[in-house]
Amino acid sequence: MKRTVASAWVRWPISLIVSATNPCFHRNLCVSESESYGTSSGLNVLSMQVKKDCFIVRIPQLIAHRGYAKAFPENTLLSLDAAVSAGARFVEFDVQLTADAIPVVLHDDTLLRTAGHEVSIFDIESVNLKHICVNEAARFGPRFPEAQLSTLENIVLWLKELPEVTAFVEIKTQSLQRFGIQRAVAQVLRVLESVKAQCVSISFEPQVIAVARENNISATGWVLPAWDLVTALKLNPEYVFCNRNLVPSGWKNFAEYPWNWVIYEVVEIKEALEYAALGVEFIETMAIGEMLQHPLFRAADHRQQQASVISPMIDDKGKG
Repeated sequence: MKRTVASAWVRWPISLIVSATNPCFHRNLCVSESESYGTSSGLNVLSMQVKKDCFIVRIPQLIAHRGYAKAFPENTLLSLDAAVSAGARFVEFDVQLTADAIPVVLHDDTLLRTAGHEVSIFDIESVNLKHICVNEAARFGPRFPEAQLSTLENIVLWLKELPEVTAFVEIKTQSLQRFGIQRAVAQVLRVLESVKAQCVSISFEPQVIAVARENNISATGWVLPAWDLVTALKLNPEYVFCNRNLVPSGWKNFAEYPWNWVIYEVVEIKEALEYAALGVEFIETMAIGEMLQHPLFRAADHRQQQASVISPMIDDKGKG
């Protein structure tokens, strides 16, 4: 497996770097040629090189966690489309199965949190999905009445029109337990077939990686249920997803591992840059719009467009 180098480097004037991260950040910067710079405690490190009057800052790629979930109902076509409109080239969404094993885009196995109905998705036939509104009224009130529960098939039709977008598709543990790993994965991959070159199959369940590979999915990801890098090395996925809260305090050895790291639940620019400095290629965030509007990320996107950088997919020969 070849490691994908996804992050970008951006020239940034020293006079602007303080306001771009933290008003107090400059106090602990140690500036010398051809080194990394930052504070000495925890993750407070920015990977920079000095060139004349500029820092060269490493910028991670951003993944839209459940779409633009900070501002729109999660896991809806509305949220995913808003993320892409904001500039996202990577999106993540969750998949559960209905009573008749039709994949739908949904995080929980019940509709209580997103639709206000205390009913399991496993008790709903796919023919009854049409009028289910998942507008997260507890968060957004009566807004977004158009936020309908989407089938995975509908999302695939959307993805076909966006060949530059890569989707990380998480098959949820509840559906794997309900229908069995082989059947659940087969159902999801059958729907993804026409866009599988754009998709990365991910899961908390390790066996999903093997089953996905058996079905010719070339890129897979494991979501760490705990800090278990021994198992991750055995699985050898292309991506390892880790909640920011699982990372041991002061741990800095991301670059020593052969996969692409994805740290999720990050919403602050400074933290994203700190992780990038330590070798993390991807940051997954619900605040995709706000993050992408930051000048550093806008500059990185501009540089990547000029260089015609494409989505970091891994083809059947294992090339990045």
